[in-house]
Amino acid sequence: MAEPHGNKRKPPPMVEAGRFLGHGLTWAASTGLFLFLGWLVDRWLGTMPLFMILGAFVGAGAGFYSLYHHLVVEPRERERREGREEDRES
Repeated sequence: MAEPHGNKRKPPPMVEAGRFLGHGLTWAASTGLFLFLGWLVDRWLGTMPLFMILGAFVGAGAGFYSLYHHLVVEPRERERREGREEDRES
């Protein structure tokens, strides 16, 4: 039996903190990885710091997209799916 929409259990605060910390670390890691890859390309081509800066922006953009997707898009899709399942049960 499905629980009413307003009575969902919330995860403990430490679980939520861990989830958000993981998203932040993903953003930082993607920025750092692309920054490093840009630095390697710059060393190879001798174009310091063009690709390093470009890599930092691309990594930050990719990390932000991942963050946005996990914190905004996925919950919205989950609510829409649950709403359809509740309509079927009624």
